[in-house]
Amino acid sequence: MSEGGFDRIGSVFEGAGVKYKKRPRYTVVLHDVRERMDISLNTYVIIDSIHKLSTSDPKFPYCIMSKRDLAEFLCLSESTVYRSLNEAQEAELIERSDYGLRATEKWIKAVEIYSINKH
Repeated sequence: MSEGGFDRIGSVFEGAGVKYKKRPRYTVVLHDVRERMDISLNTYVIIDSIHKLSTSDPKFPYCIMSKRDLAEFLCLSESTVYRSLNEAQEAELIERSDYGLRATEKWIKAVEIYSINKH
C-alpha cells in the first residue's frame, strides 16, 4: 500500500469493469467550521465531496471515486489529495474501509447539523 493505504480505494470494482462517474455538484465551505477543525480548504472540499458521494446511494454508503479522479475533478494534484486524505483521517473526519471512504459522525455533526438555542 502507498501513502496511507489509499491506493486500493476506488479500485474495489475495477475487476468487474465498473467505472463510476458520479460527481458532487457543489461545496459550501463553512469557514468557521473549517477553522475550528483546523483543516485546509483543500481538505474541506475533499471531505465534503467524499460525504456527498458516500450518501448518494443508501445501499452502498461509501465513496469509491479514485484519488486520481478526485484530483482531476477538483483540479488538484494527486499528492495534494493524498495529503488531504491523511489530514482528514488523522482528524477523524473520514473513515477508510475495504469498500471505500466516508465522512465520520464528527464531520456530519460539525457540517450538517446545528442546534437552535432559544433565548
